[in-house]
Amino acid sequence: MGLVFQGVSAGQHGAKTDAVMSVGTRRSVLLALVLGGVLLGLAAGDYVPLSILCDDVEAICSQYGYGDNITECESDERKFLNPEICNCGIMCIKNLKEGDSCYTSSLTNYPSKMCGPGLVCMQTPSSPNSAMCVRNDAKQCLNETLLYEEEQVLGTLGPGRNKPSCDEYGFYSSRQCSPSSTCYCVNKEGKRLYGEGLFTQDAEMNCKCSRYWEETLNKGLNIGMRCLPNGNFDSLQCLGEICICYNDTTDAVTYGPVSILMIDFMPCYNSKIHTLSYINPCHRAQEVWDNQGSGIIVAEASRPVCSPDGYFAPVQYLRGMAYCADKNGNRIEDYELPIHEAGSMTCNCPRRRQLMEENGYGASKPRCCSDGEYFPWQTRGPHSYCVDENGNQYGTTVTITNMHDLECYSDQPCQTST
Repeated sequence: MGLVFQGVSAGQHGAKTDAVMSVGTRRSVLLALVLGGVLLGLAAGDYVPLSILCDDVEAICSQYGYGDNITECESDERKFLNPEICNCGIMCIKNLKEGDSCYTSSLTNYPSKMCGPGLVCMQTPSSPNSAMCVRNDAKQCLNETLLYEEEQVLGTLGPGRNKPSCDEYGFYSSRQCSPSSTCYCVNKEGKRLYGEGLFTQDAEMNCKCSRYWEETLNKGLNIGMRCLPNGNFDSLQCLGEICICYNDTTDAVTYGPVSILMIDFMPCYNSKIHTLSYINPCHRAQEVWDNQGSGIIVAEASRPVCSPDGYFAPVQYLRGMAYCADKNGNRIEDYELPIHEAGSMTCNCPRRRQLMEENGYGASKPRCCSDGEYFPWQTRGPHSYCVDENGNQYGTTVTITNMHDLECYSDQPCQTST
């Protein structure tokens, strides 16, 4: 898949369980074991591994007396990888539920049970000799989830509160959703990434391409595979004159490679989102800007900034101003800032506002400040509440008539709003 690339403007912007060693650690353990065997001198006829990197797993596992590895476990089980050598002897371990008794250590190579995804085994304060499976509130995502559930029990949840989605290690899942609004992509720390879709289409979003691009840009690269607007990988990927169909679930090529001249005959080609040239509007605009020739380039006509889907990024630049744009590069209302003040400009609010308007949810679209950020407080029905940079509620809910009691209330929250 390294041959399929998508360009992005340079200016745009797994943890393991304790019981499972990282790949690097397992390799270090294996190196020590193999070298130790060599130094002690293997008896004539003993198996000598082809390398220290588990290239010949079946032979190595057989040499050390392990049978066939288990490859699938039940839904309430997890795989436990043998930490001794090459993960030989993989076993399925029963997942304990929240509140179940557990052990913080094991005297055997394989525990019989382990706390399930998102849970950790912690000692009970009232009984130091016992422990139970709990959600670790030291993880920010789990902490926010526990607070949400506490408010839910108390009946104090506001209309703009969202329940975080956490992965099995307590980090943020790649997709987060705001109530009756949109879903968006984040990294494992919860930082907003490229990719957004209507909340009714959350099941279709996996945000794999968004996280792939975060990793790509962190490596200092600005080319890679093409995404869709919702943060998923585009199933059609092309490089130059060659195209393939790609399945991001199996990480496999499902069709091709074929010439781009046959692109419209490919099963993954969709005339609603693809062009025969495989060039989307922003990349086409970049080509035009780059090919202005040796003449004078008008300074205020800045080079278009593209997202990983080949459409225009939310923030664009013209005549010394940064402004909010839709995916086709058109201005969204009048949201703008002078370029020297726009370092942290995101335009997340206008983009959500437009997405909801286009899909028939305009009545509940958010209120934005003139710089494209969310208005500090939002209203829904008779309620008012404070929101964060993603438009999600924090703090208490009050009636509209008492909005001045909100902690985020100000006589001048932003210069102008729409």
